[in-house]
Amino acid sequence: MYGELYAVATALLRGFSAIPTKKGLRYSNPSTSALFSLIINTALQWSIAFTLYPVGQFFTRGVEYFVLAGIFAPGIARVFRDTGFKRLGVTITYPIVSTNTFFSIVLAIIFLDEEITIYLAAGAILIFIGVNVLAWQGETRVAWKKKDLLIPVIAALLFACSTNLRKIGLRRIEHPVIGAAITSTVSLTVVVIFILIDGARRDSQVLELPKEAVRFFVVAGIGSSVAFLLYFMALSASNVIKIQPIANTNPLFAILFSYFFLREEEQITPKVALSSLLIVSGIALIFL
Repeated sequence: MYGELYAVATALLRGFSAIPTKKGLRYSNPSTSALFSLIINTALQWSIAFTLYPVGQFFTRGVEYFVLAGIFAPGIARVFRDTGFKRLGVTITYPIVSTNTFFSIVLAIIFLDEEITIYLAAGAILIFIGVNVLAWQGETRVAWKKKDLLIPVIAALLFACSTNLRKIGLRRIEHPVIGAAITSTVSLTVVVIFILIDGARRDSQVLELPKEAVRFFVVAGIGSSVAFLLYFMALSASNVIKIQPIANTNPLFAILFSYFFLREEEQITPKVALSSLLIVSGIALIFL
């Protein structure tokens, strides 16, 4: 039960953090958003870890899985996700990114020996239909191209791989805070390398952090950092097949928050509402 409650709190905070992220991206870019959030995330996780546990526990068996998980997400996956926010908008990006539930379940069945049920199969089908409905071009206040839909799909795949690696690691390390700290540190390192390479390739400044964006990124970073820790606690307490669908109900919260805070930019059209309903219904079926 605790795992499920942690997952619900994770979804709520993920959905909420999408709003200040989107507002901050008016003045900045996805690379800066990801880096800023990961700095806050890493600082928070290590502060808690050093307070609660001796240093020797940071180097136990299973650490390597968190290192691998950190290479995939949240760093690089978040860059793709935030790029989706900017090009597609919150209401389109979040439902697609939530399909990492489907990929996570498939990987959990293959590598973690978790069992599939008829509800899982039905949920996966609903999610697939929902994504395809969303792919049809329709009315939106944010101009986007169909090829842009690949951006959140890549983010979904990266998040799914990272989720399963985290679960494997948590089977070997009993303290989820340590896993969260290691994963966020590796992700931060990967993003810094990515930004340096991207800057050298373009021969221009990659990071943009005007004062107008700082307050939004701080709020988003704190929200996503707490959600990140809660997610590790949820994974530690239960299985991927149970936790991932609940944690990924964040599109529901993101769309609700965007309706109240981003009306001038985000529009909930009938197509977006239908696709979101299908995806969230699929996630609910997977949880049954």
